[in-house]
Amino acid sequence: MDALAIEYASEAHHLFIYTRETHPENFRDVYEPFQSYEEKINRAKELRDRFHSPRRFLVDALEGDVHRAYSGVPNMSWVLDHTGRIVFKGSWTKIADVRSGLERALQMREIKKGNTVIIQYYREDIEYTVTSRPIASSDEANALAPNIS
Repeated sequence: MDALAIEYASEAHHLFIYTRETHPENFRDVYEPFQSYEEKINRAKELRDRFHSPRRFLVDALEGDVHRAYSGVPNMSWVLDHTGRIVFKGSWTKIADVRSGLERALQMREIKKGNTVIIQYYREDIEYTVTSRPIASSDEANALAPNIS
């Protein structure tokens, strides 16, 4: 994601909203759950500095208000156009998907500069990713999957 932020730096704002550790089970020996907002801010700074991220970091409330408001999924990505309209929303962060959303937002911005009228419409797709992480049971898999009814 940082590579996209660098590539599109002159054309888009890139924000990282730090909500919580995406996979806390992998870091239990390193990180305990947050005890204070200051601790959460410090952990976000640590993440930003460790990866030399060019993105602007915003830190969610200790209770995760923003995280819950935007579905509570641990690895979401959003692309908003220059008017604040959602162009892409993914419950799993995949660089190719976010790049496609960025390209679409930039293309729509250019089209809107002319006299061309465009009609925007909503569409849903179901994508997948392959993981080597073992899943104990179908119940666990269903618990991890977002509810898309």
